[in-house]
Amino acid sequence: MMHTPYPGIYPIPFMPMYVMMARAYVPYQTYIQAYPLTEAIQKGTLFPELYQPYIEKDPHWKGEK
Repeated sequence: MMHTPYPGIYPIPFMPMYVMMARAYVPYQTYIQAYPLTEAIQKGTLFPELYQPYIEKDPHWKGEK
């Protein structure tokens, strides 16, 4: 049985049991917390789980060899 933080509410599975090829499946986002509005504007997202700062790669990097 899947764990749910809210008793009596049916949990939503991460992915469908049977998936079709070449179809997009987007999992439901579970609300955990939110940034304060000023911080969210600076980071470009309200949700900490979605925050991925850009890390510039070495300009001489050409890919894996």
